[in-house]
Amino acid sequence: MDTHSSGEDFLVKARKPYSTTKQRERWTEGEHNKFLEALKLYGRAWQRIEATERAGT
Repeated sequence: MDTHSSGEDFLVKARKPYSTTKQRERWTEGEHNKFLEALKLYGRAWQRIEATERAGT
C-alpha cells in the first residue's frame, strides 16, 4: 500500500467571481467599534460575532 499521495487527490477548485447583489450598508462608528470588540474576543468565529451584533441592535 502506497502511503504517499501523488497530488492527484487534491484538485484546487476555481473560485466564483465576486459579485454584489445589493447595495452595501454603511455602519455607524458605534456598530463598527462593537464589531472590532467582538472580533478581538471571538477571532474569526463569525456566528458568535453575528450573535453579538444581533443582540446589540
